[in-house]
Amino acid sequence: MVYEEEQKLIELLAVIYSKVPWGKMRTSKNPHDIFNHRVRAAARREGIYAFASKLCNYFGLQSLPEEVIPILEYLRGNETEVLNRLSSEHIPYCVRAIVLAKSRKSEKQKEINMLNFNEVSND
Repeated sequence: MVYEEEQKLIELLAVIYSKVPWGKMRTSKNPHDIFNHRVRAAARREGIYAFASKLCNYFGLQSLPEEVIPILEYLRGNETEVLNRLSSEHIPYCVRAIVLAKSRKSEKQKEINMLNFNEVSND
């Protein structure tokens, strides 16, 4: 699997991770562990579309943002290798995706705080 495929896969996982309603889940398990295990289980599907569908179903997601369509299309060209790699090396990919998702969430929160600060200071 080439570097660009790895980056696309991490991007896909980050988008899915960020859409999971973690606050609604009632479990004593670590959310990262849950995500890792479900990614590995979904990676056993026959194709990248089936993988994405199953992973979403595990978390009760009914849809994904349109931004993942080009990612899925790109990964579809080498889906067997991508899914095989993900099945055996799911933890590093998941950790990288979680870090990316959390980083994006933090950046978004900073932007919101900055906008709110600017609105208050303009009053």
